[in-house]
Amino acid sequence: MSTKKNYIIVVLWLSGLMTTAQPRFSQPHGLYDQKNLSVAIEPGTEGAEVHYTTDGSTPDATSKRYTAPLNLKATTILRAVDVKDGTADSLISTASYIFTASVLSQPNDPEGYPDVWGDYTQTWGTAIADYEMDPEMTNDTKLRPKIIKGLTSLPILSIVTDKDNLFSHEPDPDYGGIYIFTGPPVGDGTGHGWTRPASVELLNGEEGFSTTCGLRLHGGHGRLAEKNPKHSFRLVFKEKYGPKTLHYPLFGDDQPQKFDQLVLRCHFGNSWQHWAEDNRQKAQYTRDVWTRCMQHKLGHTSVNALYVHLFLNGMYWGLYNIAERVDDQFGKDHLGGKKDDIDVIKIEEDGGNHIEASEGDLEAWNQMVETAAVVGGSPADISPEAAYQQLADSLLDIDAFIDYMLINQYAGNTDWDHHNWYAIRRRGTDSEGFRFLCWDTELIFNSRSENVLNKNNGKRYPTGIFHNLLCHDDFARRYLRRAKVLLSDNGLLGENSVVEVWDSLYNTISMALYDEAARWGDYRRDVHRYQTAGQLYTVDNQYMTERNRLINQYFPVRTGRVLDQIIAFVDIDDSEYENGITLPHTSDNQHRKVLYNLQGLRVSQPSRGIYIRNGKKILMK
Repeated sequence: MSTKKNYIIVVLWLSGLMTTAQPRFSQPHGLYDQKNLSVAIEPGTEGAEVHYTTDGSTPDATSKRYTAPLNLKATTILRAVDVKDGTADSLISTASYIFTASVLSQPNDPEGYPDVWGDYTQTWGTAIADYEMDPEMTNDTKLRPKIIKGLTSLPILSIVTDKDNLFSHEPDPDYGGIYIFTGPPVGDGTGHGWTRPASVELLNGEEGFSTTCGLRLHGGHGRLAEKNPKHSFRLVFKEKYGPKTLHYPLFGDDQPQKFDQLVLRCHFGNSWQHWAEDNRQKAQYTRDVWTRCMQHKLGHTSVNALYVHLFLNGMYWGLYNIAERVDDQFGKDHLGGKKDDIDVIKIEEDGGNHIEASEGDLEAWNQMVETAAVVGGSPADISPEAAYQQLADSLLDIDAFIDYMLINQYAGNTDWDHHNWYAIRRRGTDSEGFRFLCWDTELIFNSRSENVLNKNNGKRYPTGIFHNLLCHDDFARRYLRRAKVLLSDNGLLGENSVVEVWDSLYNTISMALYDEAARWGDYRRDVHRYQTAGQLYTVDNQYMTERNRLINQYFPVRTGRVLDQIIAFVDIDDSEYENGITLPHTSDNQHRKVLYNLQGLRVSQPSRGIYIRNGKKILMK
């Protein structure tokens, strides 16, 4: 058996699919920069025939029978099944063969796909379908080589499913297309929660996986067709769709390797396809991941991320980042214990923003909220001092909470905290209390003088809890002192540290941005001019203009301005504390390691560079 055949078996075994025989392909899935590729298929069952499809549809006994190696000349989604005695007799094998030339010439009228998508929700009309790579960019002699290079700079995530599962216009809960009926949180909710079977592959050189899962849309207002044509997805691993859990070191060997769900974040806020021009001008595709990296860099629980190119049935869909879904598996992996020990609290936007327990219950959350309210002066049978001690003992991780607030305050997060946050805890006598997680922080880094310290959405929200706790001298001093440490010149929220994280993310996606621009940079100019006419958004024009603003005008002054805001805001005498205390030298090295471990690629360049393993620098080749 050849090495490449071995590779396919390893991939299937990693994903837990080798529970029964299934067809094997002679070539690994992947990105191919060549004119043709010969692929042979072997049955996994002795005496079986192989039947296959090449358009992403599910093969069965009526599909074309394999008789000789296939000569592929363009992007092909090859799916095959063993057929014995006229009946499909194996799991389906799927391999995505992505051809660079096919990506560059991706048309706007792929065969069998609709020319319109779903209805608009808050305005009249129906979304015009957009599939093509903009020929104005792909045929540009300067941009074309960058687009080609960008395709190789990140792993590829290929999702394959019957096209009707995505684009059927039949409003059927079992068969309707999830890209047509998006189930937005306002207006017609048809499609909310619809899940469809899919194959998913990670194409990452000699590493990767191939498995099956459930596929559904994810997000809030990003599901409104008029506001965002590029939607986020969620991968759901259940027995109904294949393995119950994905077993794979997606974010590195030292991070969790079991996932019940994953979120494919499309980058909605501050993106080129966004409905508002001011958002499009600020596109950077790193803001949300930056806050998660910073939370990890400060030593706290955070949500891992991995940048990928996403393909749907062989069509390039743009730059995404894979994020852990904050669920009971996430809690078990990051906090310990069992799944049943985990409470996850979040804002649910469907049906109006409301706080809910997506895992566990609200009992401890309500106790924490009411206890914090007592600290803030709410009448109760216990004193504010006793309430504060009770809170600190087991209901809230105060140090983690202070850092969480400082990250959002530094970033000037204006789309928070009426939504866009998670709180998570492990139950039991050794519980450290609730920890808040940065999530969906795309609308940050706007004004250098942005001040969100006065934001208070009520006692059940992070800002309300923060304001209540500021009434206690111990918390106020801890918060102020931590701010002086983090917001010092050499602090972890100082300019050098902030830019280090920012640049590490930019270096990861810098070439892939040319592919994103070719896919979506023309949408608001050529397809749907919602509210304001768009431009042709490119890396070298709008993107670099915003990057230069942040590097040269925002980051150099932001740290000092936020610290000044906090010192003026916190009404407590802390004169005995030395202002501007520096971090220990060893701490910086420690945090630098977790920074690189958090990044999915853990590299300082898109395809090669340095990453950290066990404290040692290792060259990526």
